[in-house]
Formats: sequence, structure tokens, C-alpha cells
Amino acid sequence: MKPERRRVDPPATLPGMPVRLPPRAALLGGLLLLPALGGAHAASVNFGVAYVRPADPWTWPAWARVGVDDVALGGGTLSASLSTRALSVGYRRSLSLPPLAAVTASTDLTVTRQGYRVGSRASGSAGPVAVTAGGALFTVPATASDPLAAYAEAPTDLRERGWNADLAVRYRVNRDLVAVLGGEFSPQAYGTLGVEGRRTLTRLLPVDPADLPQDSADGSDPAPIPDPETEVTGTVTWRAGVRGGPGLLALTGGAGYVTPAGLTLNLDALLGVQDWRDRASRARTWGLTGSVGAPDLLGEGSTVRVYAAYEPWRLAASPLRAGVNAAVPAAGGTLNVDVAGGRGQDGTLGFGVKLGYGFDLARP
Repeated sequence: MKPERRRVDPPATLPGMPVRLPPRAALLGGLLLLPALGGAHAASVNFGVAYVRPADPWTWPAWARVGVDDVALGGGTLSASLSTRALSVGYRRSLSLPPLAAVTASTDLTVTRQGYRVGSRASGSAGPVAVTAGGALFTVPATASDPLAAYAEAPTDLRERGWNADLAVRYRVNRDLVAVLGGEFSPQAYGTLGVEGRRTLTRLLPVDPADLPQDSADGSDPAPIPDPETEVTGTVTWRAGVRGGPGLLALTGGAGYVTPAGLTLNLDALLGVQDWRDRASRARTWGLTGSVGAPDLLGEGSTVRVYAAYEPWRLAASPLRAGVNAAVPAAGGTLNVDVAGGRGQDGTLGFGVKLGYGFDLARP
């Protein structure tokens, strides 16, 4: 029996070599990039290069990309990019329905020689209720548009073809408490039910002696002592809930902390049972994710985020992911550096490095 032949993308082009795309994709790319070349409405231009190992299912580990974002079109904004792997286009539009409702919707399309990816997401709010829903249909993996998708902080469906969808409904009980109901529909379908809360931490400021009332010379009662002032020292957030489906039943919980300076800390955990309906195959499982974000660490206006996730219970995403994301203002634009790695579903360790630069065309 002959071995199965897998269809893979051609090697990334070397300098001076044309990008090999179908004529229809090239024509579509030219039409989408035309508004950007005029420069009248394009808000920003971005470039990126990356190196990732293993490169599977692609045959070349390098990747390069050029694109435009926030091109005004039809009341919304258009983004488009051309890379050595794919042509991508996205459209986003927001609609306000006074006095309480607002809706935002986006659609993204990626086309390669092997197939396509199309996904849409919409979110809206009306009073205390907020709803978010999304879905995707694809015949090429997520790494067609993002070579580091396998090691991203948020779990990514890494199948080469299929579909998925998700839904989340949030109800604000009061200022500091939110009830959450949602679910994911994919190879590992499950529903979620939980609550989220927050608490602002404060401390009393010492009273300035100059503000204390002095004894009156005529013997009358002194002025009342002023109430002490307070300042915010941070905000604590917490999360608790359950997650259940045909193949998973688990408890979830997490906590976070944000300082007034913008430093953020987050830690979430899951403890449960996989295949809980089958006595022969059921097994305990757990997961842990955490992140730290710091502003201005590499200079004013910079951001740095470090994350790590271990989730062996996931069936369609990498169980181990870790990375560092940094954004630094440079030469009138923003330099982005992403370094990530982890372990794939087959147990193979991998890593990737991505450099990007973007600048606003409207800036002098």
C-alpha cells in the first residue's frame, strides 16, 4: 500500500522570487490592498517575519507578511495582508443603538493554495446583559495566518479542517458581580456556568499635621477633624464555575490582581475528570494557566506580557504553551516581539519567534 501523500504549502519565497498564489487570490489581494496604496484612509501599515520549528504541515520554517489595518470602508474598517503562506482580509464594524445597546461584528477570511479559513465574531450589550458569539469554518490550519498560533496564550484549534463555535452570556448582577453562562462546540464540546467578581483595595492616607485643627484662642470648640483620605492600591478579581460536557466534568477557579500602575497578575486552575461517563476510561485531569503583564518595563509606552499554560485535557489545542509578548515604541511606530513555545498534541516540542513593526500613516 502506498503511503499517504499530504498536501503542504510550497516553500516560502526567497528574496526576488514571486509569491505563488492562484490568480483569483492574487486578484483579490490587489483589490483589497488598493485602498491602502492610496494612503487616504489607511490608518496603519505593518510588516512581520517569523521562524518556527517544527514547520509541519508547512515545508518551510520562515514566514513573512505585509499588511494594512483600519482602512475606512462602508462605515467599518478593513484590514488586509499578504504573506508567504496566505492572503488574509478582515472587516469590522460597530453599531450603537442608544441609549443602552451596542453591537460589534467582525469577519476574517484567509486563503491559501490548499484551502481557506473563514471566521466571524459578534458581541453586543443591552443594559446588564452582554452576549458574545463566534464561529469558524476551515480547511487549512490556524498557522496559515499566524505561525505561532499553536503556542498562543489562548488555546487554538489546530485541526487542519473542521469547524467550531462558542457562545458566552454575561449578566451583571451588580457593580462587582457578574454571572456567566456559555459553551464551546467543537471536538470537545462543553458548557460553562460561573460567577466573576472584583474588589477594590484601598488604604488610608496619613493625615498632614498642617490639616489638623488648632485650639482656638478664645476657648471655643476647635474645628472638627477632617475625614481621612484613601487611595486605591489595586483591584482583586476572582472567578469560579463548572465546566461540563460528554468528555469532561470539572471545577474551575481563578484570581487576578491589577495595580494602579497597570501591573497585572492572573492565575486560573481546572480540576476534573475526563471521559467521566465511561468507568473503563475515565481519568482525573487538571490544568493551570497564568500570566504577568507590565507596562513601561522597556521604556515609556512599552508593554510586556509573559504567560504559561498547561492543559492536558484539551483535545484540539497544544497542551503546553508558554511565551513572551513585548511591544516597544520605535521610530514613530511600534516594534512587536513574540517568542513562544510548547508541546504539540503528538508530544513534539516546538518554538517560534516573530518580529513585527507597524506605524500609523496619519502621524507626522
